[in-house]
Amino acid sequence: MFTKIATRLFTLAVCTLVLGIFSTAAQAALIANLNNTGTSGGVALVGAGVADPNYSLIVQPGSATAVTVDHTIWPIFGGPWVPNNAASRWIGPDASSQGPPGNYTYRTTFTVPNNAILSTVNVSGLWGTDDPSIDILINGNSTGNVSAGFTSLVPFNVTSGFVFGTNTLDFALNNAGGPTGLRVDHIVGTYQIPEPGTVCLAVAAFVATVSVPRRRRSEVQMT
Repeated sequence: MFTKIATRLFTLAVCTLVLGIFSTAAQAALIANLNNTGTSGGVALVGAGVADPNYSLIVQPGSATAVTVDHTIWPIFGGPWVPNNAASRWIGPDASSQGPPGNYTYRTTFTVPNNAILSTVNVSGLWGTDDPSIDILINGNSTGNVSAGFTSLVPFNVTSGFVFGTNTLDFALNNAGGPTGLRVDHIVGTYQIPEPGTVCLAVAAFVATVSVPRRRRSEVQMT
C-alpha cells in the first residue's frame, strides 16, 4: 500500500514539474488581436482619413496620425500603389498620403498568452511601403524583413523575439517626400500550447516502467 501511494505522489510531483518546463505534445492556437492596416473588427474601414484603431505612428517627421488613404485619388486610383481590398487598406499620415521627407514607423500591438510555448510563436503576412522599407521590429529588435515597395505586397515572417503579454510590432519605412504609406495584409499569428494530459500520461508510463521492476525485485527478495 505504501509503495502504491508513494508512486502516485511521485507521478503527481513529476507531472507538475514537467508541465512547467516542456511538453511532449502541443496544440496550435491563433493570436487573437492581430489586424491588417485600415481595418476594424477584421473589416476594411469605410471612408478616407479615418484613424486606424490598430496602428499608430510612433515615428514621423511631423505630428501625424495613422489614417486611411483616399482610394479614389492618386496614388491608389490610377496610380502605382497596389489597390486596396476588402481585408486591408493603405494607411498614411493623412488622407492624401502626403507627408514630409523622413522616417516613419507604424506600430501595432498584440498579446502572447502565458500558456504559449514561446519558441513556437510566429507572425507572418504581406506588406508594402512607400517609399522603401527599413525593417520590421519585434519589441524593438530587428527582424531583417524588407518590402518590395508599393507596387506589390510581399511576405514577411517573424519567428523570434516574442515575450509573454504585450508585444510591439513596428513597420519602419522612409519617405523621400510626397506620397507615403503602409499596407499590411493577411497578417496572422500562431503559437502552440502544451497538452497537459499527454504530458502526464507520458510521465505516468515512465513511472510505471520504473516501479514495476522494483516491485518484482521486492517480491523475489521476500520469497
